[in-house]
Amino acid sequence: MDILVAGGGLCGTLAALALSRHRLGVTLLTGSAHPQPIPAATGYSYGGVPWWMGVGDGGKALSGQGLVRWQQLQECHGDLGLRPAALLLHWSAADDNTAVEAGVEALMASLPEGTTPERRGRAAFCRGELQALGLTCAGAVRLPYGRIDNHRYHQAMARLLPSRGVRCSSGAVDRLLVRHGECIGVRLTNGAMLKSDGVVLATGAAMASLLPLPEAFRWFPYSWASVLPLRQPQPCPEVVLMPLLGRRERIERHGGADLVVDPGLAPWGGGLMVGQVTCLQHRSGPVCSPHRPTPLPIPGPWQPSVAEALLRRALAELSPGLAAAARRQQAAVRHCPVSYSPDGRPWVGPCPGIRNLWLFGGFRGAFALAPVLAPLLAEAVAHNDAPAPELGVDPGRLPEDNKG
Repeated sequence: MDILVAGGGLCGTLAALALSRHRLGVTLLTGSAHPQPIPAATGYSYGGVPWWMGVGDGGKALSGQGLVRWQQLQECHGDLGLRPAALLLHWSAADDNTAVEAGVEALMASLPEGTTPERRGRAAFCRGELQALGLTCAGAVRLPYGRIDNHRYHQAMARLLPSRGVRCSSGAVDRLLVRHGECIGVRLTNGAMLKSDGVVLATGAAMASLLPLPEAFRWFPYSWASVLPLRQPQPCPEVVLMPLLGRRERIERHGGADLVVDPGLAPWGGGLMVGQVTCLQHRSGPVCSPHRPTPLPIPGPWQPSVAEALLRRALAELSPGLAAAARRQQAAVRHCPVSYSPDGRPWVGPCPGIRNLWLFGGFRGAFALAPVLAPLLAEAVAHNDAPAPELGVDPGRLPEDNKG
């Protein structure tokens, strides 16, 4: 079979690599399929690998395999950017003590048995490796972690995929070619038609705009994430800082129009990434074309200037010194669309209602779960099947849930 993989980010490259093991003809289309010229989310991600994440059965299935899978990939293919790291889940003096304690308890309940995070007060938290950052946090919980250096990963994949027989093209998908309920290829933005025996759609936030399905934006929504890259040298290169009481997942699960700010820091390209401000895109709306639904406008309270102001204010509260460095550098805030799944589980498997079309996206914790689930997707494509139903990742569940 000849398979087209649309999407040059983390999910698309991992899917193409996994498919290459099945003696399939694989072409990876790396061009942006999003209708607006905006940065891809993978390049501006923290790259964190929360090793305890899983799917199915309350997140227990496949849990703890993310780091193991990355280690296996590196043993087979060389350095893909995996770095050991520590995760610090912080809180501020303004956070409610009851909420902090509840957050610590929820974290403990989500970790494998025997894992004991190290809790640090302000005195222990802000000295040593973090002292140079001048952080104002009141405390944190420290966990062993891993992260993928995005720059190193993309450099390695550019070398690795052709060596595995994957044909890489900078083409961008304009729309899917669907005849009588079967996907037979894609049309590119330059007008070229590419026929294939199947298509894997791993285009992140662009997925809904490409799917010729009613209410695709309801099933395959995305949020906007605003981040700030800094050239400031990272004094603690293997530390990722995130808020214990992060609110992004909550609004993605339950909806809401307000902006939420989850201040954090992570290594990025020899400097730092500061993030993030999140706002949901509309999740449903009229379909203007049976072939290409037109994306709805940016929703209510979110505008780039507002998100930027909130992000810079959060940075000033978290680390005044880094905020001053951002002003000196005239660092620009980046706004990226990030796909997510309304029920918190990714979409891995055949697209409902369209034969020979598979979906791979909607991840929470993509750097932990995508490398684990990519081989299962490849098996499903090679054998025209679906991943094990007990994993709860079949995209067919979304329209079924919507009927209820």
